[in-house]
Amino acid sequence: MAERVCEVCGATNDPAARFCRVCDSYLGWDSGGATLDGEPLAGSVPTVVASVATEQSLETDVAPPVAPTAGVETGEGAEASGPAATAVQPEASGQFEASGEASGQFEASGEFEASAKPGASAHPAPAEAPIAVLEATEALVAPDGPAIVALRLTNPSSIVDGYRIEPVAGPAWLEFSHDDAHLMPGQEAAVQLRLSLRGDVLVFAQRVPLTVRASSLADPSLTADAVLQLTVPPRGPSAALEVRPSLIRLEDAGAGEFTVRLDNRAANFPQTVRLTATDSEEAVRFAFAPSVVSVPPGQVVEVVVAFSAPLPAPGQELTRQVTIEAGNDAGRAAAPLTIVQRTAPEAVDQPVRVRIEPSTLALDRGNVGEFDVVIDHRGSHKPVTLAIAGRDPAHVIGFAFSTTQVVVEADAVERVRGRFSAPLPARGETARHPFTVVASDGVRDVEAAGTVELSSPPEPILTAGIAVDPPAQLVVNERQAAFTVAIDNRRGVDPLGVRLEGVSEDGAARLTFTPPELVVPPGTVGSSRFIVDAPQPEPRQTAVRKLHVSATDGVHRIEALATFTQARADRRPIVSRVLVIVGGMLVIIGALTEWFAGFPPFLPSAALIGDVVMFGVNPQDVGLTEPAMRVLVLLFAALMLLGMIGRSGRLTRAAAILVVLLSVAWLIFLAVVAVVPAIGIGLFLVWLGAVLGFVGGVLARPRTP
Repeated sequence: MAERVCEVCGATNDPAARFCRVCDSYLGWDSGGATLDGEPLAGSVPTVVASVATEQSLETDVAPPVAPTAGVETGEGAEASGPAATAVQPEASGQFEASGEASGQFEASGEFEASAKPGASAHPAPAEAPIAVLEATEALVAPDGPAIVALRLTNPSSIVDGYRIEPVAGPAWLEFSHDDAHLMPGQEAAVQLRLSLRGDVLVFAQRVPLTVRASSLADPSLTADAVLQLTVPPRGPSAALEVRPSLIRLEDAGAGEFTVRLDNRAANFPQTVRLTATDSEEAVRFAFAPSVVSVPPGQVVEVVVAFSAPLPAPGQELTRQVTIEAGNDAGRAAAPLTIVQRTAPEAVDQPVRVRIEPSTLALDRGNVGEFDVVIDHRGSHKPVTLAIAGRDPAHVIGFAFSTTQVVVEADAVERVRGRFSAPLPARGETARHPFTVVASDGVRDVEAAGTVELSSPPEPILTAGIAVDPPAQLVVNERQAAFTVAIDNRRGVDPLGVRLEGVSEDGAARLTFTPPELVVPPGTVGSSRFIVDAPQPEPRQTAVRKLHVSATDGVHRIEALATFTQARADRRPIVSRVLVIVGGMLVIIGALTEWFAGFPPFLPSAALIGDVVMFGVNPQDVGLTEPAMRVLVLLFAALMLLGMIGRSGRLTRAAAILVVLLSVAWLIFLAVVAVVPAIGIGLFLVWLGAVLGFVGGVLARPRTP
């Protein structure tokens, strides 16, 4: 007989084992977990499919199996955890009332008083650890009722003592309770322990050791342990089977898939089943992934099943009834599945269609072009082999194709690349040549029409453009100006070579180009710089010269116009004002400085006064003439500056003349009446300023034409 393999830890066990020797997990007993259809699993572990989210139809928590402990925990002070800890018995105080005759029966009221015999010691005797022995070492815990196990307790101490009985680290799904455990000194009694499952959880089938501890109420450190093996038996029905969807419709398809849903939420043990499917015609093939499935307790798994079936005749519908089964030695479950297949009627083949893209081939340069031959075989169910050729009525076009024979699959579109060449027409003219492409299968020809338009480009200069930048330019007091001429050959297909020329309408300007000749490649713009030189016009005059700039290739000429404007400004008003201002300032400065060398202004010398007295002239009158002359000079200097307000400069000229005449006349007067010393710098500044002012006044006169 083959060994049994644990599906939890993978350990091997004896064929008759019910629980794993390593993890104590349930091995299936006689429910079909070890064999399928009477055959052993050959030591292999069936594939466990991951559980899926399910509806909350079974609203209970699932308690996982508890792994067995390596040993029995005997530490002092250990307390039970989980629901088992809730079964706590009322504590007794350790004092009892006893009658004179010990009958072995007494009533506990929560407090007990023990009467002391005469002569007894007033100090209570020390308690001793109890003696605990289980009458049975194994218990079967099932949902239908609690398991009752007798624990024989012995009180070896000399005092009345009560005992707390509780599981040590018991599983969370265990509910534990016991009878009263108060014993007289030296008394032995059998205390019934009640072990049951929680009603709100699904407990997996398993076996787990449980340590039961009895603790003295007088001294909790005094304990006695006993080990009990708990067995949770397998319970529940076989896994439910459901197929989703139960009706499958296929349109022109021979394959599909569905889902098998195995529900084991009502059982507490894993169930291993083999999935099979059959149909009455045995025409459907199924592929389970996997075919042997282990469903964990309390869970739902889904298995995807792929199937294939032959298609019915075109335009027909066929219904197949399929039975899906999941079974093992414990039983089998079945679910129906309906597969409806429908095929479309057989279509009529459409004829081959051929077209040229683009259908009109226009070439504005060159005589070689390319196109696509599109062969449309959609709507057909059979491949076709076609021969491709080109024809033109004038027999002037040459054709070449990427392939001259093409195989077009059913319901497909193929493209064949074509190339043509044709002679160019005369320069500047256009020629049209119709042609056809023929696709032949040897029985029938399919044609597509197209047109070739060939254009021979004109002379480059006929498509070129010329422009002058800037188109108009103004210069003042200058003879020359610089311009740029641009030759635009962007529309040309050939290089353009030109010679640049330029003239003015009046013939007075001379144009110099740098460079004088240009070669402009197609698709570009070339430029040249030229200088215009012309004589300046008369002052306050403007000359507008029309320039004709042209480019010629020796046969044709293109021309652009530009305007060169010259203006000449009259600088005499500016010079006039500068001279008048400078002259007026010199006159003012000279009027305030010394007029005679060695004599300060406004103070006549003693020698001059003595000379005047010798001639019989009043010296005070002579001394007052110099300040008066200075005041007059300042007045005429102001008039000379004010003369700039007018346009003729007459006042400026008159004031300058009066300054000179007045100062010269006064010197003559001094020379007559006295001896005049050397003339100082003041009078020279006055005369120089008067001369400059006079010249400025002359320049201020308007120029006569």
